[in-house]
Amino acid sequence: MNRTFERLIRIAAAAVMAAAALPLAAQEDALSVIREVDRRQRVDTSRTRTAMRIYPDGSEDTEYREFVIEGYERGDSESYREVLEPRSVKGLKILSAGDDAWLFFPSTGRVRKIAGTSRGESVQGIGGDFSYEDLGGGRFEEKYEFRLISNDPGGWILEGTPRKPEGVYSRLVIRVSREGYRTESIEFHTAKDGRLKTLEFLEYRILGDRDTATRLVMSNHRKGSRTVVTILSAAYGMPVPEKLFNPTQFYK
Repeated sequence: MNRTFERLIRIAAAAVMAAAALPLAAQEDALSVIREVDRRQRVDTSRTRTAMRIYPDGSEDTEYREFVIEGYERGDSESYREVLEPRSVKGLKILSAGDDAWLFFPSTGRVRKIAGTSRGESVQGIGGDFSYEDLGGGRFEEKYEFRLISNDPGGWILEGTPRKPEGVYSRLVIRVSREGYRTESIEFHTAKDGRLKTLEFLEYRILGDRDTATRLVMSNHRKGSRTVVTILSAAYGMPVPEKLFNPTQFYK
């Protein structure tokens, strides 16, 4: 009887230890997934040309504003974008580096620095559903702490909470496919609005030897609007002008 009792105690203790280890294992799984997503998305340098269509009424396809934008990226957290069309805002430039962003207005020749909570605003002069925060770079792992909330044969669902309390979003929900660790969608939550926006990554193709989502759809659930970005061309690994990533030079 005593041996049986001791055996049951050992089994119960092992079960308790295994249950306690599950959250840690989930954290490790979430971390490995998001690290692989970050690794596959990272570029040393890139140059893209995109078409951005903004639909004020997300359910209506006939009324929209369209912009053509050229962009450069360097490393994890530096990006530069310049509006090529339409003529009314041609030359508008956006530089993002780390947690800061700068906006150049060609009509006035002035530069506005975007910081803090202003990073949650849509881009002045363009509007739409992408904020300065969305257009900036940075690795997911650096900005958010993730846990695994779903793991199935198709992929994973991860929940990210900001490492800094002053972050623009209170929570992210990211769906990742097992096929090439492709990001399928990101839900952006705020404390005020709950699920504020959803970004879908569609029409993956190989561009410049990289698996790339060539169509991005950002839906704003609060405003009912929609912004669609289509990648027209992309190149990777080329030299980029140093001044594009210098806050005192990028607009010259």
